[in-house]
Amino acid sequence: MTDRAVLWIWLQDCISFANAKTRAMFEFFEKPEDIVTSDEETLRNSGLFSKHAIYKILQKDFRYAKKVYTDCMNGGYGILTLFDSRYPRKLKELADCPLLLYVEGEMPDLEENYCTAIVGSRKATADSKKYAFDIAAGLALNDVIVVSGGAEGVDTAAHKGSLSCGGKTVCVMGCGLDHNYLMKNKPMRNEIAKSGAVISEYPPYMSSQRHTFVHRNRIIAGISDCTLVVQAGASSGALKTSDKAFELKRKVFFIEECKYDERFAGSNALKEQGAEAVISHADILDWYEQSGYVIKNRIRFEKYIPTEKKEEEKIPAREKVDMENDKILQEQLTENTFMVYHTISDVPVDSDDISNKTGLSAQYVKAALTELEIMGLIKGTAGQGYIRK
Repeated sequence: MTDRAVLWIWLQDCISFANAKTRAMFEFFEKPEDIVTSDEETLRNSGLFSKHAIYKILQKDFRYAKKVYTDCMNGGYGILTLFDSRYPRKLKELADCPLLLYVEGEMPDLEENYCTAIVGSRKATADSKKYAFDIAAGLALNDVIVVSGGAEGVDTAAHKGSLSCGGKTVCVMGCGLDHNYLMKNKPMRNEIAKSGAVISEYPPYMSSQRHTFVHRNRIIAGISDCTLVVQAGASSGALKTSDKAFELKRKVFFIEECKYDERFAGSNALKEQGAEAVISHADILDWYEQSGYVIKNRIRFEKYIPTEKKEEEKIPAREKVDMENDKILQEQLTENTFMVYHTISDVPVDSDDISNKTGLSAQYVKAALTELEIMGLIKGTAGQGYIRK
């Protein structure tokens, strides 16, 4: 396995990333060893390689590939190659599919599980982040894997929504797994790797550049059954993901917002391309079922969250309540999330206390706290408690 992995790393380096002729190479050559042993005339006549790639192939210098392999072994990263049984089958539909994926965690079986991409703006509104969180949570409850790019805004909300319900999520990076990208999200990526995977086509220490995020987006669309764009301006990178989904003839969804708001100009325009507007995870599950997919023991988000009214005394009164703000929050939050919010004041309180006071399960309290943090209504304290912002 060592020699074979080194060979794939070497070949990817020779042909460069996102090579549009990658899939064609293995319609011409049966295996990577055939490329290694080919002479210059064969490589040139195939029409599949640039002059630079042919030069590198003929050099047969494996030192860099061996170093990358060693770095992966030292970092505890897995390597999935194009011929690996765990390599996502849907990803092979890309003409420029990566020859290999570097994996932190355990790549979920994407043949046995449904997979939805959720993408959008890094500078997402509070409402957009709530949509991403809630929809991801609802999908996770129904064993749908959520895929996103690990960036701020919509991506982070989607990953956290899935994690909050014990779901598996895949984070596709636009840099190497060891690169210091958005380190405040490192704890989240560590959490993702416990049940899902953080993946990249780039060697561990490779830094991110503008084009690497564009390349990353094709992988997000490529491994997913469908793509949801929550919020995107006219030039948002999230539209690169939906473009690739359309190209692959995969379903695209979007959250429809005010057509005069430039922050949503890109996502709103997707309707003209054939995308479908949704308002909850249920719309996406409906599409799965209508398309012939089977959602076993479908769980409604409303059913999962306890809705029975709690005794009034279990909700501590806040001395100075802004009634107008409360009215607005009641419209934005579910009854129980609003209840959790009202157990939090300027005095730190931990999740166990909140669960005891509200009668809600620990799992739901965790989900509600994450949602409230994303909305900027509360923040964690050094002692692992929570206070209002």
